[in-house]
Amino acid sequence: MQSPIRVMAIMAHQDDFEFNAGGLFAWLRRHYGDRVELKILATTRGASGHQTMGLEETFRIREKEAQASASVIGASYECLNLLDNSHMVGQVFLDRNTLGGLWNAIRDFQPGFIICPPVITDPRAGIHIDHFNTAWAVRYVAYQLTVPHAYPALTEKARTARFPAPLIINCDDTYARESAYDVALDISAVYAEKERMILCHDSQIFDWLPWNAGVKAPTREEYTAEFRERHHEVNRRYGFDLETPREVFRVTFWGRVPSREDLDTIFPGASISPETLARLKL
Repeated sequence: MQSPIRVMAIMAHQDDFEFNAGGLFAWLRRHYGDRVELKILATTRGASGHQTMGLEETFRIREKEAQASASVIGASYECLNLLDNSHMVGQVFLDRNTLGGLWNAIRDFQPGFIICPPVITDPRAGIHIDHFNTAWAVRYVAYQLTVPHAYPALTEKARTARFPAPLIINCDDTYARESAYDVALDISAVYAEKERMILCHDSQIFDWLPWNAGVKAPTREEYTAEFRERHHEVNRRYGFDLETPREVFRVTFWGRVPSREDLDTIFPGASISPETLARLKL
């Protein structure tokens, strides 16, 4: 029996995944069916993301929303357990507690592919500390994933004698607003699933985010139009036609060196340019 393809999204908050990689995950489920295992990991509790609810209530609600979203595509969801077996209370900081927790979570799931935010190097770019340090955490821990005694193991599974390095791929990030990419995935066929996933996050899209931006909370119909426009903005930034919804990705060398087979596996059916293949030496 063929081993399942395991793909893990590592994002800062419960709703970040849907914006930038939800279409990819929906497409993988559509293409591979039960032959793919999908996992979404949030590095923080996201408990600061509400203007009136307390931290514990916000965390509890956001966990339910994330689980509901993941269920749309048959994915599992988890909030990161740190090395001391607690959750990240607030901002993501790069210490042994964070890196050890991430090391354990990745080794437990044993993904062949990881999707995460990019490391931002442009000093003019805006950053969100949680997105910024989540990207750095994945990059810092990438090599140590192959080292069985790098951190204390929280589960027996994390002590696996040999752990093959995963291929680590960056998704787009609203704060970075970059325009370089390796793969632009047409998600038209699964856009409805992506929309269903983001609409699970009521506390964010209909409450916290508009309050934080100082605008009126949208109706469901207004938000679906805003969500479509968000994809138009990505297309403008990368120089594509507006109407086709896309997600864009950049392949890193943080983990294993990519192969052409890797790209065909994680982006089934996608057109990969000769320029991308040349950059990746494929």
